[in-house]
Amino acid sequence: MSEKEKSQSTASKEQAEEAKAPKDLRFVGALVRTAFSSEQTLMSWTRTSVSLFTFGFSISQFFNYLGEQQGGAQLSAGPRRLGLALISLGILALVFAMIEHVHRIRALQRQGLQRATQYILPFGSSAVLLAIGILALLSIFFNWSL
Repeated sequence: MSEKEKSQSTASKEQAEEAKAPKDLRFVGALVRTAFSSEQTLMSWTRTSVSLFTFGFSISQFFNYLGEQQGGAQLSAGPRRLGLALISLGILALVFAMIEHVHRIRALQRQGLQRATQYILPFGSSAVLLAIGILALLSIFFNWSL
């Protein structure tokens, strides 16, 4: 093999290696973007669930307060049931969103996504808000005064 052929061969190998690197970086970038998208989806479901918690709790407490203002008159059980239903729906939505998020992150990790601590923050905040939702549900169900 002549010097010219060796230099061309070496140059083509270097070009092939350079072509591989951006492709790998694009793949890793796609995994990271997908992980961030999964976090954004979880946070959207968290926002929706907190809205359901708040609305259900507010309806229940408003009609409870209204009954107390009318001299302890017994109001219909409908608003209380609606409040319980909305909070329960928020809890279920948040639980399913958290499960789906964990499945997506695990699938991305199997494809090569590096384990990172920043993925814990959205899940952790969702777990805390889930606990708050469960406490709201229990407080309405057992008529605890807050």
